[in-house]
Amino acid sequence: MRTHGRAFKYFYCEVSDMKKAASAFLRMEICHADITRMIRWMRNPNVTKYLNEAPDVAQSLEQLVRSVPEPMYQYHLCRTGHFFMVCHQENERVGFVKLLPTAMEGAYKIVYVIGVDALWGHGLGQQAVRSALSKAFLHLCADRVVAKVMPQNLRSIRCVRACGFQQMAEMPRLVRFEITFDAYCQ
Repeated sequence: MRTHGRAFKYFYCEVSDMKKAASAFLRMEICHADITRMIRWMRNPNVTKYLNEAPDVAQSLEQLVRSVPEPMYQYHLCRTGHFFMVCHQENERVGFVKLLPTAMEGAYKIVYVIGVDALWGHGLGQQAVRSALSKAFLHLCADRVVAKVMPQNLRSIRCVRACGFQQMAEMPRLVRFEITFDAYCQ
């Protein structure tokens, strides 16, 4: 595994402009209240309409709460990759990010959700993605990160483009975006 000379483990990003200010950071710790929030988000059709999650994801999270002790939540959510809660301001959980390894060596797929729809359009998605890119490239030594976005999800397309992703392919149901380590460093 290449390290690209990366030794950073700090994943906080902040962005400000004249109209809005947003800051978000990622947390690995998952508690019962976080799972409860995710269940609520996964039941909100405005949140899930652009997700490729299984339709029964809320029920799966409820089953997790019933059958797994709280200290094991993080383990269960990270079985297929890396899972983080997106936090805003005073540690308020507002979404989540998943980094999932792909079949291509050194590549990760990013899935991100801002579950509090009242906060959409305030830059938190971009901050979450930028923090996750830091994690992927500087800690996991990824060579590339891929995002697959539904073409109707214009807000998410703007988000990944603002974070440096380039469109690689357009399929009927998804647009594939990618950012490499070299592009991230520029």
